[in-house]
Amino acid sequence: MILVFDLGTSYFKFALIDRSGRLVDSCRIQPPVRSAPPGTMELDAEAFVDVLGQGIAQLAGRNPGSLAAVQAVTFATQTNSFVLLDTACRPLTPIILWPDIRAAGIEEEFRRLCALPGFTATTGIPALTRQFMAAKLLWIQRHAPQAWKRTAKICLISDYLTLLLTGQHVTEAGTAGLTGLLDIHHLRWWPELLARLNIPSGLLPQVVRAGSDLGPISLRAANPIAEVSGFGLSPHCHFVVGCLDQYAGAIGAGNVRPGSVSETTGTVLATVRCADQFQAAAAPGVFQGPAFAKDLYYQMVFGEVSANYLEWYRRQLPDRPDFIWLAAQAARIAPHKTGLRLRSDVPLSAADSGSTVGEVFEGLTPAHTPGHVVRCIMETVAAALREQVMALSRGSWPAEIRSAGGGARSDLWLQIKADTLEMPVRATECPEPTCLGASMLAEAALSNSGIPAIAQRWVRLKPVMNPVAST
Repeated sequence: MILVFDLGTSYFKFALIDRSGRLVDSCRIQPPVRSAPPGTMELDAEAFVDVLGQGIAQLAGRNPGSLAAVQAVTFATQTNSFVLLDTACRPLTPIILWPDIRAAGIEEEFRRLCALPGFTATTGIPALTRQFMAAKLLWIQRHAPQAWKRTAKICLISDYLTLLLTGQHVTEAGTAGLTGLLDIHHLRWWPELLARLNIPSGLLPQVVRAGSDLGPISLRAANPIAEVSGFGLSPHCHFVVGCLDQYAGAIGAGNVRPGSVSETTGTVLATVRCADQFQAAAAPGVFQGPAFAKDLYYQMVFGEVSANYLEWYRRQLPDRPDFIWLAAQAARIAPHKTGLRLRSDVPLSAADSGSTVGEVFEGLTPAHTPGHVVRCIMETVAAALREQVMALSRGSWPAEIRSAGGGARSDLWLQIKADTLEMPVRATECPEPTCLGASMLAEAALSNSGIPAIAQRWVRLKPVMNPVAST
């Protein structure tokens, strides 16, 4: 089997997938993220290790003897979440997560950096913002100079996992590419930008492509986790470098050939296109990064209007009904007849206080039911998805869209997307396509097979949702 760590923003997922691409078991744990003072978002390194141990222990408890059969471990990951380590690999900071906005006010300085000749052509990034690792590294240099002086290693969150399990300071190219510091064509850190940010290249990890086999795990390196979880992986178990979670989701949906497109409706809405060349004149907001094979790129657009609105609205209801009930209510409402408009400019509150439903949904009256609101969310997300597909396709529309994420579990939502896009939409049978995609990278390393060939065997699809002509 293959063990996958999915290091998401809201939850960490853990999955066991067998060598035929079947999900054996999975679990998820919400890491104890700290958000004080306001604007910060941190996870203690010790808590990170503890959550990993908890997840592994859950899988081991439910599947006795399974971990001894794991032949490879790998990951899917968020990016721009990082930790600083000293010469003994001890954390100097918590893991600072990408939504952290402590570097607010740095935007003008970053606009000048993005104006460097060749910035987008080299990095594939349209612009740097305060949420990027680079912004927070500047903040640390200015506000915590003693920690910066002691820094020997900069690790993205998946780099820290890699270091714990292998002792190697290594990063994945697609994940590193989304920091804006990488020359994505040559898979090396961009010296000119590092110099302007006062980041010595020696602090950064070696860059390798997704699917690289780092060899057997190091039991000595794994001890910090093993002591917490009590699990036992075989000393012959290999560590295979995973990739960015959005790219893993694309792979798990079978988006592995040039021209194919997939979408993920989760915490954010992200659309990914596979391409065999870098697009020099990409539409605004398009991110481009190295994929799993040489001369292959993933192009991505993402936005904040997604299933997060559905989850937020669910929490506003007194009985907090499940998504199946909410979708059933929405199915009673005729298409485009909600009489509501979702206002994406109104911030959602993380708690039940803050913005009200009436503020987020313009036109809300006592006559509106939860079905109206949910239908409005689904149609608004579908319209945003259409804009994303248009930005990536530039007139060359794909034959179909592959769908992943929580939104792919609703047939109604898939049908709304198909109708809005005016093209077929297909979801995967695997409920964890991101973990499946990461495991496909591990399988490619174990079997010396190509990702497209594995996708043909492992990616199992639900019945297609064809668009229904409106009357």
